[in-house]
Amino acid sequence: MAIVVCALCRGAKAGYGVMCSDRGCRPAVIACGFCKGEGQVSSEAAERLRKGQALCEERVKRGFTQREEAIRLGISWIQLNDIEHGRLSLEQVSNRLN
Repeated sequence: MAIVVCALCRGAKAGYGVMCSDRGCRPAVIACGFCKGEGQVSSEAAERLRKGQALCEERVKRGFTQREEAIRLGISWIQLNDIEHGRLSLEQVSNRLN
């Protein structure tokens, strides 16, 4: 399994964001949610993310919401969200259905 630079954070491991609590909001450094702050992922995970982003772009071009596209694919919109964000592959979801 090859290791590649995370496509979301581009190896930076973290980014800047806003953290809010009962004491208010403040700027914060937030670890990348895809690589979990490692800056690199497996080539399989990178490919899963690339395919998910392409699926999302196509869906948006056609004007469908995640819910509408999920119904068309016969999966839940939560599964579609996980696919589009690279957490699951379409193959993993279809294997679960069979």
